[in-house]
Amino acid sequence: MTTYQTNAIILKRENIFEADRAYHLYTEDFGKVRAVAGSVRKINAKLTGHLEPFNFAWVELMSKKGGNLFITTALSHGSLLKSGAGPNQIALFTKMSEFAYLMLKEPQKDDKLWNFIFENFLKANDVKTGAADDFLREFKSGFVEIMGFGDNFERARYYLSDFEVL
Repeated sequence: MTTYQTNAIILKRENIFEADRAYHLYTEDFGKVRAVAGSVRKINAKLTGHLEPFNFAWVELMSKKGGNLFITTALSHGSLLKSGAGPNQIALFTKMSEFAYLMLKEPQKDDKLWNFIFENFLKANDVKTGAADDFLREFKSGFVEIMGFGDNFERARYYLSDFEVL
């Protein structure tokens, strides 16, 4: 069993089994990964608060036989979403997270993309209510450009339309 330590953005979580959750993380050192945290849905679970969506956290991952990853330790550096955020901010963060989840493939490290995603989540806190759609469009455009689909968002939309992410 090998352990890895890295910083991560929690993109998504899914309930599995009786008390476990699967987390989709975008990590600084490994790109997007799926990891399971055991018993985090129990009332006295210590990891639960550190693994909320949109949190920036330090995580320790353990690889078991078969290559499955398990979260053994997590320490939140804080939420990327400011406390007291309104419904529009939450919706923007959700759309950004869902887009990143759909576009990223496992596990491919990319420092430029990590910095882009992290910085844009921080900038999203300051987006005014009416400017959320423009910000999301710019986020998607910059994202697909870094991924190598070019800087023409309309052309990327043509090629990626089958994936229904743009």
